[in-house]
Amino acid sequence: MSSRKEPALVTPAPIWHSVPEVPADLGGTAVAIGNYDGVHRGHQEVLGLLARAARERGLRPVAVTFHPHPRHVMGTPGDPPLLTSYAERDRLLLENGAEGVLDLPFTWEFAQHSAEEFVLRFLVEGLGARAVVLGRDTRFGRGNEGGFDMMQELGRRHGFDALLVEDVGPAHCDGRVSSSIIREALLSGDVARAEELLGRPHRVTDTVRGGFRRGRTMGFPTANLGPAPEGLVPADGVYAAYLTVLEQHPSNAAAHPPLERRACTVSIGTNPTFRENPDDPAPRMVEAHVLDDLDLELYGDLVRLEFIAYQRPTLCFDGMEALVEQMHEDVAVTRRTLAERASRAGAPSW
Repeated sequence: MSSRKEPALVTPAPIWHSVPEVPADLGGTAVAIGNYDGVHRGHQEVLGLLARAARERGLRPVAVTFHPHPRHVMGTPGDPPLLTSYAERDRLLLENGAEGVLDLPFTWEFAQHSAEEFVLRFLVEGLGARAVVLGRDTRFGRGNEGGFDMMQELGRRHGFDALLVEDVGPAHCDGRVSSSIIREALLSGDVARAEELLGRPHRVTDTVRGGFRRGRTMGFPTANLGPAPEGLVPADGVYAAYLTVLEQHPSNAAAHPPLERRACTVSIGTNPTFRENPDDPAPRMVEAHVLDDLDLELYGDLVRLEFIAYQRPTLCFDGMEALVEQMHEDVAVTRRTLAERASRAGAPSW
């Protein structure tokens, strides 16, 4: 059992990547273990139980998670594709009730810890755990040997409570919530369903790159993301979204202040209208046109896109005139969609 003493003062909002980084004065903790990809509504229920258990026992709520995703190490790298980056996931854990995150590097060697070794080294000795929250299906330790029943036994042996949270989602989400269900929604373009399950719009983040500047010549300048942004890119198509500048490149500071949640129309696809041979492979692009401002300079800015609604599939047009006409319609649909959403929420759309 850990010999930690209750702290008088602890460093705020910490993220640790090893036990030695955990403050010696952390005190007793309540701990929840998980991969937490997306930090969706189901995860938020777990974090809510964690916060309540910590409050009732006078403990500090801590989430324990891993990078890379264990399935990327023990299975196929990159499968499944992640809903959020690891940094975004850890930040969301702190926003949803955790007061600390132990984000452990997951390697083949790490996976050889027995269930008891994992609990003793990282939870009891590393975090001073006095309560551990986990789901009925949560597994831990070498070969996934540990489950809730074993955690209960280890708790009796090492002086902590094991608390079960049933694997269900909030009632208004119509059943269980999982990262895989959200992933399927996004890969089919159903960003509205993804938002319902996440409890917030799905986000994609990247630095704006230079493009072919075709949009600017047509009167629809776009901010182009790179080929591998943070966050799962939804299915090809056109979407209503919001764009926020998270970090502004110094060269753009004199032109305009950083953008805060501006309405935009986002196109995802391979630009079939501009390909001489539609059968040739082409890079998949994420392009965002910010409404009502044709002179923005966003190159080098770190931006976040929040996807609100799917509008239409990617199409191949016969010429520039037909494409421009459709782009005007796309912007009008975005404007109506976001205005209606803001009206329901009682807030401005941009």
